[in-house]
Amino acid sequence: MARVARLKYSEQDAWYHLHSRIAGREGEFPLSAAGASRRLIETIKHFSKVYFCEVAAFSVMGNHYHLVVKFDTPRAVSREELRARTRIMYPSRMSQLQVDAWSDEQWEHYRQRLFDVSEYMRNIQSAYARWYNRSHQRRGRFWADRFKSVYLQNLQAVIDCMLYVELNPVRAGLVERPEEWQGSSVFLREIGRDSWLVPLKTFLDQPDRKKAVVEFRERLYYRGNVPTKEGQAAISQKVLDREIARGFEVRGLYLKRLGYFVDGLAIGTEQFIRDQLVVMREEGQYLRRKNPISQLGGIHLSLREQRSTVIIF
Repeated sequence: MARVARLKYSEQDAWYHLHSRIAGREGEFPLSAAGASRRLIETIKHFSKVYFCEVAAFSVMGNHYHLVVKFDTPRAVSREELRARTRIMYPSRMSQLQVDAWSDEQWEHYRQRLFDVSEYMRNIQSAYARWYNRSHQRRGRFWADRFKSVYLQNLQAVIDCMLYVELNPVRAGLVERPEEWQGSSVFLREIGRDSWLVPLKTFLDQPDRKKAVVEFRERLYYRGNVPTKEGQAAISQKVLDREIARGFEVRGLYLKRLGYFVDGLAIGTEQFIRDQLVVMREEGQYLRRKNPISQLGGIHLSLREQRSTVIIF
């Protein structure tokens, strides 16, 4: 049976729900590791700076991920702006020398590419697959089949899809509250690390960020309290009642116990932590850790994961 062609809209800004699953065996959850999840989020963030798009919501699960993203209407773009985006996509000096030799036709092809959702996903997934296979000594295809894409016709559809995406960890029974899942956009919004995401006031009739976040949390908790199918996990009535009593206010940056001040072994700059890792590997200690651990969305870096759990008020 022939594949159904993707719906792509170029006459106006277009919103999409994008979804992709790994090609691993049943029961494999490679994206659930903290380092793997963070790397995928950073890859999404990186290419969202290159393409003419904005991310509104995401959730990285153990064997798949979701994105809600808006692509701009294709338009004329200055050569200067295109060059700036090549420097993000191709940062090496050799690559930039090759870019300098592009013809007008090649520049036009590049411009068209930056408005194409398929090219965006191809870059994200190929870059991530190369990193994962190299860093985990893995071979073969990482992603299963092609990614799925659903066109979202209006802002109400976008908001409902954002709620669906943010509630994935709750529906899977992994957390009680959506903001506890560190592989989600709502977690970044809770700790104030969401500057690269579309502001929530874009979708909600609220004058400022704080009120928009409160309204979004209210919608999220009420929606998450109702299972959508039999046997599905949901936000408990007890948790919902606590949020209602608090007025759905954001709990903020110190949502998590700062256990890494006890368990982190060392805390410092990225280079400092990397230097400690090199020394410890040379001494035959701590051989498994290869990268610093980001704490509180990158505010601190530590040598070891914190082991404490999320505070529930």
